[in-house]
Amino acid sequence: MSNVQRIYEEPTLQNSLLKPEAVSTRPVYVSKKVAAEMFSVSKSTIYQWCKTAEESGEWPGLSIRPSSSITLLHLDTLEKFIISKNKSFL
Repeated sequence: MSNVQRIYEEPTLQNSLLKPEAVSTRPVYVSKKVAAEMFSVSKSTIYQWCKTAEESGEWPGLSIRPSSSITLLHLDTLEKFIISKNKSFL
């Protein structure tokens, strides 16, 4: 009985999760399709932004290629690039 832990805060609807879909996390990497949906732009716009960022050489780590057919974008780096491109966008 000495291993019993005491609850210091009573469970309520505000501090408890009852459904797994209620869990919200921020992704680190996203696909180009998901990035387009997140920023409400077309996929071709995302492709153009990635090409511009890669050509500038100022945004290392923006994308990774875990396989030959998948490119993932680092979300924080993409946001910083978009802000630098147009500060009123976000």
